[in-house]
Amino acid sequence: MSTLDLSTTEEEFEGAYDAAIKHYVHGKEGGLVLDLTGFTDPYIYKGHGIINDGTAQDPVYKPQPVDGSEHAKLVGVVRSNTKASKPSTGMMTQGTINSNATKYPFNANSLAALQAIGIYNQVD
Repeated sequence: MSTLDLSTTEEEFEGAYDAAIKHYVHGKEGGLVLDLTGFTDPYIYKGHGIINDGTAQDPVYKPQPVDGSEHAKLVGVVRSNTKASKPSTGMMTQGTINSNATKYPFNANSLAALQAIGIYNQVD
Protein backbone atom coordinates (compact mmCIF):
# COMPACT_ATOMS: atom_id res chain seq x y z
CA MET A 1 0.00 0.00 0.00
CA SER A 2 1.27 3.47 -0.88
CA THR A 3 1.48 6.18 1.76
CA LEU A 4 1.70 9.95 1.60
CA ASP A 5 3.93 12.07 3.85
CA LEU A 6 2.08 15.29 4.66
CA SER A 7 4.71 16.61 7.06
CA THR A 8 6.82 18.51 4.53
CA THR A 9 6.20 22.16 3.73
CA GLU A 10 4.41 23.22 0.58
CA GLU A 11 6.43 24.86 -2.17
CA GLU A 12 5.45 26.65 -5.37
CA PHE A 13 4.93 24.36 -8.37
CA GLU A 14 5.27 25.65 -11.91
CA GLY A 15 2.79 23.97 -14.28
CA ALA A 16 3.86 22.17 -17.42
CA TYR A 17 2.20 20.05 -20.07
CA ASP A 18 -1.11 21.81 -19.38
CA ALA A 19 -2.47 21.03 -22.87
CA ALA A 20 -2.28 17.26 -22.27
CA ILE A 21 -5.90 17.02 -21.08
CA LYS A 22 -8.26 18.61 -23.57
CA HIS A 23 -11.62 17.58 -22.13
CA TYR A 24 -12.23 16.05 -18.71
CA VAL A 25 -15.42 13.96 -18.42
CA HIS A 26 -14.99 11.68 -15.41
CA GLY A 27 -12.43 10.42 -12.94
CA LYS A 28 -11.26 10.21 -9.34
CA GLU A 29 -10.28 13.59 -7.93
CA GLY A 30 -7.34 13.54 -5.52
CA GLY A 31 -8.16 10.08 -4.29
CA LEU A 32 -5.03 8.22 -5.33
CA VAL A 33 -1.58 7.88 -3.85
CA LEU A 34 0.75 6.53 -6.50
CA ASP A 35 3.39 3.89 -5.81
CA LEU A 36 6.50 5.37 -7.46
CA THR A 37 8.63 2.21 -7.44
CA GLY A 38 10.82 2.44 -10.55
CA PHE A 39 9.68 5.97 -11.46
CA THR A 40 12.59 8.41 -11.20
CA ASP A 41 11.22 11.76 -12.49
CA PRO A 42 10.73 14.46 -9.82
CA TYR A 43 7.24 15.19 -11.26
CA ILE A 44 4.39 13.15 -12.71
CA TYR A 45 2.88 15.42 -15.33
CA LYS A 46 -0.72 15.87 -16.38
CA GLY A 47 -1.78 13.22 -18.90
CA HIS A 48 0.76 10.59 -17.81
CA GLY A 49 -0.71 7.09 -17.83
CA ILE A 50 -1.72 5.36 -14.59
CA ILE A 51 -1.64 1.58 -14.30
CA ASN A 52 -3.15 -0.75 -11.72
CA ASP A 53 -0.39 -3.16 -10.72
CA GLY A 54 -2.64 -4.84 -8.15
CA THR A 55 -6.14 -6.27 -8.39
CA ALA A 56 -9.58 -4.73 -8.66
CA GLN A 57 -10.14 -5.47 -4.96
CA ASP A 58 -6.67 -4.33 -3.86
CA PRO A 59 -5.43 -1.79 -6.44
CA VAL A 60 -1.83 -0.57 -6.57
CA TYR A 61 -1.77 2.56 -8.72
CA LYS A 62 1.52 3.49 -10.39
CA PRO A 63 2.68 5.80 -13.17
CA GLN A 64 2.95 3.91 -16.44
CA PRO A 65 6.60 3.16 -17.27
CA VAL A 66 7.96 5.90 -19.54
CA ASP A 67 8.79 3.34 -22.24
CA GLY A 68 5.05 2.76 -22.77
CA SER A 69 5.04 -0.79 -21.47
CA GLU A 70 2.29 -2.16 -19.20
CA HIS A 71 -0.37 -0.70 -21.53
CA ALA A 72 -2.71 -3.61 -20.72
CA LYS A 73 -2.85 -2.33 -17.12
CA LEU A 74 -3.82 1.28 -17.97
CA VAL A 75 -6.78 2.57 -15.93
CA GLY A 76 -6.52 6.32 -16.53
CA VAL A 77 -4.24 9.34 -16.76
CA VAL A 78 -2.90 11.79 -14.18
CA ARG A 79 -5.37 14.67 -13.74
CA SER A 80 -2.91 17.37 -12.66
CA ASN A 81 0.83 17.93 -12.38
CA THR A 82 2.05 16.15 -9.26
CA LYS A 83 5.31 16.19 -7.32
CA ALA A 84 6.89 12.79 -6.86
CA SER A 85 7.59 13.79 -3.25
CA LYS A 86 3.80 14.02 -2.68
CA PRO A 87 2.27 11.56 -5.16
CA SER A 88 -1.38 12.21 -4.30
CA THR A 89 -3.31 12.91 -7.49
CA GLY A 90 -6.59 12.72 -9.31
CA MET A 91 -7.10 10.32 -12.19
CA MET A 92 -9.08 10.96 -15.37
CA THR A 93 -10.91 7.84 -16.50
CA GLN A 94 -12.96 9.35 -19.34
CA GLY A 95 -12.20 12.27 -21.59
CA THR A 96 -9.86 13.51 -24.31
CA ILE A 97 -6.10 13.94 -24.24
CA ASN A 98 -3.48 15.27 -26.65
CA SER A 99 -0.72 12.67 -26.48
CA ASN A 100 1.67 15.00 -28.26
CA ALA A 101 1.38 17.45 -25.35
CA THR A 102 2.50 14.91 -22.72
CA LYS A 103 6.09 14.57 -21.56
CA TYR A 104 6.14 10.94 -22.71
CA PRO A 105 3.77 10.55 -25.70
CA PHE A 106 1.76 7.33 -25.70
CA ASN A 107 2.56 4.58 -28.19
CA ALA A 108 -0.14 2.99 -30.39
CA ASN A 109 -0.80 0.14 -27.93
CA SER A 110 -1.27 2.53 -25.02
CA LEU A 111 -3.57 4.79 -27.05
CA ALA A 112 -5.71 1.76 -27.98
CA ALA A 113 -5.88 0.68 -24.31
CA LEU A 114 -6.88 4.20 -23.23
CA GLN A 115 -9.56 4.38 -25.91
CA ALA A 116 -10.97 1.06 -24.70
CA ILE A 117 -11.61 2.64 -21.26
CA GLY A 118 -12.99 5.92 -22.65
CA ILE A 119 -9.98 8.21 -23.05
CA TYR A 120 -9.56 9.43 -26.61
CA ASN A 121 -6.55 11.04 -28.25
CA GLN A 122 -7.08 14.23 -30.24
CA VAL A 123 -3.91 15.82 -31.58
CA ASP A 124 -4.06 19.50 -32.50
